[in-house]
Amino acid sequence: MAALFTCYNRKSLESILPHRGEALRKIDGVFHHSEDASMIRGIKEIHDDDRDLEGHFPGAPTYPGYAQDEFVCLVAAALIAIAFKDMDHEPYVVQKVVRYKRNAVPGDTLTAEVTLHGRKAKFFMFSARISNQRNEVIAEFEKIVGAV
Repeated sequence: MAALFTCYNRKSLESILPHRGEALRKIDGVFHHSEDASMIRGIKEIHDDDRDLEGHFPGAPTYPGYAQDEFVCLVAAALIAIAFKDMDHEPYVVQKVVRYKRNAVPGDTLTAEVTLHGRKAKFFMFSARISNQRNEVIAEFEKIVGAV
């Protein structure tokens, strides 16, 4: 019997993603439901000492958009690795359209829900949404195009 959920923490993500060190700090883990192969959830807790907060902004720390982008792209890459186990190339992002809705701050736990809408040859089309622990939308990714 297959597991209903597959969970990867940051350390176990190393078994499916090529990222290491600083790159993997932008994600704490992912959850994939076997009955909905086109969707995955990623988790990221923002701590006061998070290196991405340096300089963003003194007195009012804000988790920057580039770090949110990296978080979502890591979640999407994990979905490709889980859903297409026979893939022999590493995925990378070639295009994204995002709207930031509100600030993410220390103490927030971010959840990224990434949905795969389709695949054409070496391209994967996704959408995503980042929410905080209060279900407030932090960012909406209308389009993410990944390639292998």
